[in-house]
Amino acid sequence: MLLTGGDWARLLLLTIVSSVAGTLMFTQALAISFASFDFATPILLQKLQPIFVIILASLFLKERLSIRFAALIPIALIGSYLISFGADAIPLQWTSKEIVYVLALGAAVAWGSGTILSKKILQKLTFSEATSLRFLFAIPISYIAATMLRQTYSFGEVTTGNWLRFAIIAFTTGAGAVLIYYRGLQKTEAKIATIAELIFPVVGIIIAVTPLNPYGSPQVLSLANIFGIIILLISILIISFDYANRSRPNLAEY
Repeated sequence: MLLTGGDWARLLLLTIVSSVAGTLMFTQALAISFASFDFATPILLQKLQPIFVIILASLFLKERLSIRFAALIPIALIGSYLISFGADAIPLQWTSKEIVYVLALGAAVAWGSGTILSKKILQKLTFSEATSLRFLFAIPISYIAATMLRQTYSFGEVTTGNWLRFAIIAFTTGAGAVLIYYRGLQKTEAKIATIAELIFPVVGIIIAVTPLNPYGSPQVLSLANIFGIIILLISILIISFDYANRSRPNLAEY
């Protein structure tokens, strides 16, 4: 099926917002959180993405918001606050925790936007075609973004080990993950996909609190942090279930 000018513009916007901007914000959140050895916060805040997907769907796809969804939004945000700051008040200064919180939320918004844009793209392209075009566009756009941020490096500075890591990332969490994700959405029942997606934050928590933590020693979670994790995951699970049941026939189009 031929793509119109609007389709190409949508695909370009998808790449800029989701593939590039979302990844940049999330990666920067991880980098900043390294200073406080807080691996869990940026990983868990990414799970706020369904909230932004539903809000954007109501704005651009004219989908109706439920009363329960409106009630669960502040509860999920309270959970995200407890995860990030515990029971403490936010200090009136722009510190690493606040920056990580804003960047992680920004990444969730960007990826949520990508879900809405992907829904339109997958009406005309197969999951493999959409993945290929998205990553083909991402290469020059990422280079432009890196140049603007003055984060470019000469090829001579990249070691063999770096290239190997890049290749592993590309074929696992990069193109490989997106390819599997699109394929799964086309074949998996909505409620099953909703539960399966919770594996990501659960694995993130396991990594954070064990010697697998890439920041060094296992992260210690306070009681407020744990309570926030429970609140956030339950809220997101209910929100995702409700949305999946209401939009079940269309979910395969994402």
